[in-house]
Amino acid sequence: MGTNPFVKEAREKTLILGCASTGAKFTPNNHRPTGNSILDSICAGAAIKTAPLTLVAEAEALYRIGCRYYHYHARNPLTHEQTTDNEIYQAISRSIQLRCKGILISFGASRNGSEVRENINKFGEWERVSQCSLPLHLGGAHFVTIQAAVELQVICELERLDRPLTLDYASSAEFLQAVTTYEPSDRVEKTQLETYSTSKGADYGRTSPLIQFEVYRNAIRARRKLGLFHEVEWVQLVRSNAMTRYAIEHPDLRLGSSGQLNSTLLFGFSPRLPFPESYAEFKEVVDTAKGLEYDLDEPGVRKRQVTITVGAAVMPQQAHQHFKELDVGLRRGTQVCALRRLAAYAAQPDSQVDILRVGMEDTPYEVDGQGNLHLVDNLQLLSNAIEELEANGARVELDHEVIFERMGMQEVKDKFLSVQWQHPLGEAS
Repeated sequence: MGTNPFVKEAREKTLILGCASTGAKFTPNNHRPTGNSILDSICAGAAIKTAPLTLVAEAEALYRIGCRYYHYHARNPLTHEQTTDNEIYQAISRSIQLRCKGILISFGASRNGSEVRENINKFGEWERVSQCSLPLHLGGAHFVTIQAAVELQVICELERLDRPLTLDYASSAEFLQAVTTYEPSDRVEKTQLETYSTSKGADYGRTSPLIQFEVYRNAIRARRKLGLFHEVEWVQLVRSNAMTRYAIEHPDLRLGSSGQLNSTLLFGFSPRLPFPESYAEFKEVVDTAKGLEYDLDEPGVRKRQVTITVGAAVMPQQAHQHFKELDVGLRRGTQVCALRRLAAYAAQPDSQVDILRVGMEDTPYEVDGQGNLHLVDNLQLLSNAIEELEANGARVELDHEVIFERMGMQEVKDKFLSVQWQHPLGEAS
């Protein structure tokens, strides 16, 4: 009798520790100065490393203290702005793979900023995710967050044409019917996402739902050709869930058809995915993401392993309102910041979280015991997360084989990863 690959034996609560090292939001050109020196330094990304040698040295140091998942947005080392330059992505990936054995690498989709918009105007919308077509051994990544926020434009149009979205509707047979009948339009319009962001961080340029559909489709196909893995970011709970469900169910997309999908939940990124007020609220979001393991037409058959990454994407201006008492765990009643509260939530035995992601992309600051902000770096953020995990009875997972299995990557790795070596340009079907 065969074994169920999704069934795991009960074991001590462990979490994979992740670092979102650079991000796309906190850059010099994305921030309008306020006169508050600490706030301006944080929002302009003054402490975010961009020079390749410095970044790689930092990644090695992060690896030594337990980081096994490295999420990276390419930055121009001269301007400190986000770039779509794949040579930068490749150089960072190659160096980190060489120095940090077994680390999982994730590239972010290019979101906003003057240099990103300039390259998209020159070369087209594919520039946002062209890094997803890089083979791993040629400087690519295990994961690329191909469901960038702008791709939710598809869902926004579907919502306008069909009906207001809810979590229940996105899990219904009626939504499945809407997925199969809706045709994305080619109407080009300015795209802005309702987010908590820097002064210019919500501008995503001009595009159309049809272009976004085609980019998403081609990105999924590129990952599939390379035998690599699938990852999405959630920044608006209902719409992000609906977009992922749409991509899973649509016959031209079939996201997660390999049996694997990692979902990164960025709590606090927008009013539509606020930072949770309680552990129960946190669990509701995680449980919603885990529900994508099943297709709508076969609700009793588990089709894929959905792993969960959580991040606290809280702006420094909002840090004080999230400095409050823990409502769960061994440190219940202790006043902590958003990052530590998220770590405590992830550390709970029933959290269903696989990766705890912290870093300068999400909270490029530290909150002390009195609730005051300080400049910080990725090493300190990860150290704080480890301290909170251990205080809540969890530990950091370091075993590479366990990590691959836990992330749903083992079967894909065993069967398909060698394809990259045989067909380095990804031409194999």
